Amino acid sequence: MRTLKKSYSLLFKFQVIMDAMIYENNARAARKHQLNITIVSRWVREYKQGKFDSYFNG
Repeated sequence: MRTLKKSYSLLFKFQVIMDAMIYENNARAARKHQLNITIVSRWVREYKQGKFDSYFNG
């Protein structure tokens, strides 16, 4: 049986990223939002690389 890939809104991703940066701990943010740490780490890395800039800077 295949599992469906879950998609998250941009706002939710941003909230998780901000929590991870405030806590300075990706694992803590992942636990708070019941996510896998790998997903949170990827989102934070992509945010730091500027991959979300086009969404937030209009």
